Amino acid sequence: MTEVLTVPNNKKDLTIKNQNDIDEYIDSLISKAEKPIEQLFANRLKEIKQIIADMFEKYQSDDVYVTWTEFNKYNRLNKELTRIGTMLTDDYRQIAKMIQKSKEDAYIEKFLMSLYLYETVSQTSMQFDVPSKEVIKSAIEQPIEFIRLMPTLQKHRDEVLKKIRMHITQGIMSGEGYSKIAKAIRDDVGMSKAQSLRVARTEAGRAMSQAGLDSAMVAKDNGLKMKKRWHATKDTRTRDTHRHLDGESVEIDQNFKSSGCVGQAPKLFIGVNSAKENINCRCKLLYYIDENELPTVMRARKDDGKNEVIPFMTYREWEKYKRKGGN
Repeated sequence: MTEVLTVPNNKKDLTIKNQNDIDEYIDSLISKAEKPIEQLFANRLKEIKQIIADMFEKYQSDDVYVTWTEFNKYNRLNKELTRIGTMLTDDYRQIAKMIQKSKEDAYIEKFLMSLYLYETVSQTSMQFDVPSKEVIKSAIEQPIEFIRLMPTLQKHRDEVLKKIRMHITQGIMSGEGYSKIAKAIRDDVGMSKAQSLRVARTEAGRAMSQAGLDSAMVAKDNGLKMKKRWHATKDTRTRDTHRHLDGESVEIDQNFKSSGCVGQAPKLFIGVNSAKENINCRCKLLYYIDENELPTVMRARKDDGKNEVIPFMTYREWEKYKRKGGN
């Protein structure tokens, strides 16, 4: 009979048989957490476009110079640009809160689910404290100051505001109509949305990775002799620096090394090139007690984008398999 862990964030019970079940469930939580961010940017774009449309309706003239003069009379344009800046400041504060919650949810779910799985497999009762909110926040805090969440989002906010101001101002000065300016703003906001979603996924993924490591350390402290093995995604998008790590096994408390950086798990690298190693990384770790417990099959992406189930192999083995015509 399969044991079932009841997950608070889900109305239905979730059956956990392996680490992949856990990761797929948490990935779905992360995806759901991205929806409000997408909606926030959609709403903000609509409001900014309406502000510009209203100004064009009131102040546009056939003469470019007159239009520019009317836009700037009584400091009208600058007031609206300041208003847009205030809106974006509020937006990014909300985004920071959304990302923080997504990180905390990913951490606690991964932590508890992993320990549930280890208890079930080993038939050992684990002794540990359920992490408090403060412990979770400390565990998932980015150790590198300049790439922490708030400075990163502040940088993105400043960049998009600068571009919006430039496109509005230059567009009016050069006589561009509303449609052209609106398109430029849509592109600016779209780029900022993509940046925020990338940050959200990277941060939540890092929290998930840290929780996997922390739960494995708890299992070790409870007497389980566990190891961890790097598992890279099997497709051509996997970065070169992580292909050589695929299949590498080390002790739970040991580091992996890549491009002059060190880290105990994917997305946790520290070093000069750590951002390049961590951002958009899709690698995971397989925690195991006995190599016989490691999976014998895996999912890989075919050339047509669909997934297939193939015998378990490292990235280099998979690459050779594909070069020989594997489908």
